[in-house]
Amino acid sequence: MSVGVDSEQMSLRLALTLGLCALLSAVGGDAAASRSASVAPPPPSFRPATGWIERRPTRSEQPDAFASMMIAVTAGDLAVLRPFAPFGGLERLRPRGIIMWATKIGSVARSLFPPFPHASWPLRLATFRLDRGWEGQPAPNIQQRLRAVSVRGWNLEVRVYFATQHPDTKLLAAAQAQLDRLLPPAPR
Repeated sequence: MSVGVDSEQMSLRLALTLGLCALLSAVGGDAAASRSASVAPPPPSFRPATGWIERRPTRSEQPDAFASMMIAVTAGDLAVLRPFAPFGGLERLRPRGIIMWATKIGSVARSLFPPFPHASWPLRLATFRLDRGWEGQPAPNIQQRLRAVSVRGWNLEVRVYFATQHPDTKLLAAAQAQLDRLLPPAPR
């Protein structure tokens, strides 16, 4: 299902945004990056839940996005996050495992890009774009669901990964329950 932004546009937006963040960090030095990260509102987060592990990637794992990303994974799949390397860890996801991450792309008001489509909260998994195959897909069994939204003055990208191309009703319900626990960043 389309959400108003195709994958090429979304990939370009993300690449440009992360590239700009890296450039600003390089120009301003580490002290400026640390200052802006400490002043900026925290990234999206997940309310704690039994059976799920939540964490932020470290600066060494995701230098351009560590302060803006939160990850949740089914508890039995913690090895997928150590270290967190987008797409690489997905090959270790158990058949009933789920990993999702939410990334704060930037302020709608200060963005170089138009805002992503506005979304009501909580996000509904049924409205995510479904990708059974994509460039860089680590294994053919991995299904990706993706949604880029604007909420509370922030552009967010939320991804959900299953280790099966055909998640059953119970697996979809578990993913939706975790999406229901996703908290957007503080209002801008």
